[in-house]
Amino acid sequence: MCLQSEVKKTKKKIGLPLAALALLLLCTACAVKGNPLPKGMEEDAVLSAGLGVMDQLIRGEYDEVYEELRSDVRDATTASALEDVMDTATDGLGEPKEVTDTMVTGVTDTDEPHAIAVIRRKYEKKSVYFRIAFDPDMQLIGMEIKKK
Repeated sequence: MCLQSEVKKTKKKIGLPLAALALLLLCTACAVKGNPLPKGMEEDAVLSAGLGVMDQLIRGEYDEVYEELRSDVRDATTASALEDVMDTATDGLGEPKEVTDTMVTGVTDTDEPHAIAVIRRKYEKKSVYFRIAFDPDMQLIGMEIKKK
């Protein structure tokens, strides 16, 4: 009888951490996988283009990023507006460090299907999330930059 009690205690001690680990793995798998991309778009190409835009923004190449915007989007903004967004998101965070997480997701249930490269870049004090969107022709159509 004492042995059965010990077995039950051991199962509880092992079972709870295993259940928590399984739940964590399931949540991680969901978080890493985004929605399907619009037809013809490739995840690697979207991520590579998003990382390139992020790097340009970090280097202060706002005019170059502005020129990469699709013409209708470019007409609605300025290079200095891109600089303002970047400055607001990174003010006081120190130097950029490594990219810690990436994901590509698609938006297909709108009038304008597109793909978004989601990039988490660590800075000295906090992380910054870059969400960089491309249309199916891989033209840059928008971005969101926020510190977390």
